[in-house]
Amino acid sequence: MNPDTTDLATRLAERAAGAWQEEAAVWLITHHGHWLPELERTGLIHDDDGRSRIAWRQVASTCLSAGDGPLTGTPVEWQVLRLACLLTGRHALSLANLSLLDEPTKRMGLHAVAWASGGRTWADSLSLLAA
Repeated sequence: MNPDTTDLATRLAERAAGAWQEEAAVWLITHHGHWLPELERTGLIHDDDGRSRIAWRQVASTCLSAGDGPLTGTPVEWQVLRLACLLTGRHALSLANLSLLDEPTKRMGLHAVAWASGGRTWADSLSLLAA
């Protein structure tokens, strides 16, 4: 991750702190790698007084028409973004085709779901991620 992306990820995590669903969603897109720079490139990350936030409702709308908007990604990358939107608890999106995800990405997704439902400590205790 380049320094600018690392700084952005830190600001997003700080903004999400205390909201497990948002923490998990930010963690997922940050650690997956594709979406953080893509969301920044398309203006779907906003800065308010030095604190960054993702425009989740706009992102979810874009997910409904995957490939027809400014965001670009593979089918697998779109599934990761859909899952991140779902984790925020504000969006009902189809998770069809989760079978497209490879094993490490499925584990990341499961970790994020566990985090969203029980917090990071609980998700870490499940040891879903490869060491």
